[in-house]
Amino acid sequence: MTRNNMVDIHTVAELCTRSGPFLSVYLDVSRNETDADHQLDVRWRSAREQLHARGAPSDLLDAVGHRVLSAPAHGGNVARMIVAAEDDILVDDIVRRPRSDEVLTWGQLPDVTSWLTDRAMMRPVLVVLADREGADLELHETWPDRVDEQETVEGGTEHINKVQVGGWSHKRYLRRSELRWRRNAEHVAPEIEKRVAAGVRLIVITGDVRAQKEIHDALSESTRELLVEIQAGGRHPGDSRESLDDAIDEAVQDVVLTDHLRIIRELEEEAGRAGAAAIGLDDVAAALIRGQVGTLLLAPTRAASRQLAPGDYPGLPLPGSARDEDELRADLAVLCAAAMTGADAVMAPRSLSADGVAALLRWNESTA
Repeated sequence: MTRNNMVDIHTVAELCTRSGPFLSVYLDVSRNETDADHQLDVRWRSAREQLHARGAPSDLLDAVGHRVLSAPAHGGNVARMIVAAEDDILVDDIVRRPRSDEVLTWGQLPDVTSWLTDRAMMRPVLVVLADREGADLELHETWPDRVDEQETVEGGTEHINKVQVGGWSHKRYLRRSELRWRRNAEHVAPEIEKRVAAGVRLIVITGDVRAQKEIHDALSESTRELLVEIQAGGRHPGDSRESLDDAIDEAVQDVVLTDHLRIIRELEEEAGRAGAAAIGLDDVAAALIRGQVGTLLLAPTRAASRQLAPGDYPGLPLPGSARDEDELRADLAVLCAAAMTGADAVMAPRSLSADGVAALLRWNESTA
């Protein structure tokens, strides 16, 4: 499995080493409407009242509210995740194009599964806008954030267009044009390979159809497997950027879904042969106590509806303040325990268990 499948487990581990209670706020803070500031102010006042009624202190709410109401650096649809405890802001992160539900909680565990689900969609993407003269390359370290690196690769333009000159001259121009297209693609391909060597695992190419084919053919076989060809937008000023961004979003979602299905198949195979897999909350909690979990697979919505009693699982790694609780939300408890034992975690829309909790193990207990 590639690291792209995983949530930012190091951030979760740092949070879970702190003692709660934690104030967790995940809100849409988009400024798309003319009265967006007023709408957000009204929504935050309502949220603040709810959180204060649940026990969140006024000074901490004021600090979080200041962050919520401040304008984000990014435009478009954005959400803000803030986690705070005692007098500290522990997480303050902007997520573009959020899809998960908003979060307003005051409790003994950080409530970050919605944020992590959306964060998993933000991964490195290389966008290639191609025509027969070359290509513009845009590297997004975390799509759909801004372009982090941009490069233009230009080839030759002589005989770039097929012309109707008749007879042998026409055939000669045709051959020269096709040779030039191929050579231009061969200039672009090494720049793409360079980004793949640096860790890019999704390449979206659009623009001239013939140029896309020539670039595809010039790439190594392994890089072609990372390539998604789309017909939206292009290299020229009149091409629609909005349709291109929507198409890239769909490509990213498809890749994330494919990654999730691959992990689920691996889990099914291990479970089918009674191998290194744990299915269900009880089995996963027991494996977490032993430090046996390699990758936690969590279906957050399903797991959030279950409760875990810390007293039933002595030795389960949890923040100090959470161990004395009668019950905890199961999704948050197992996520913290996984992070505190160095396991990875994957937020997936489905799991193999009724309670939404499963895991790939570091070793099979029966053969250890």
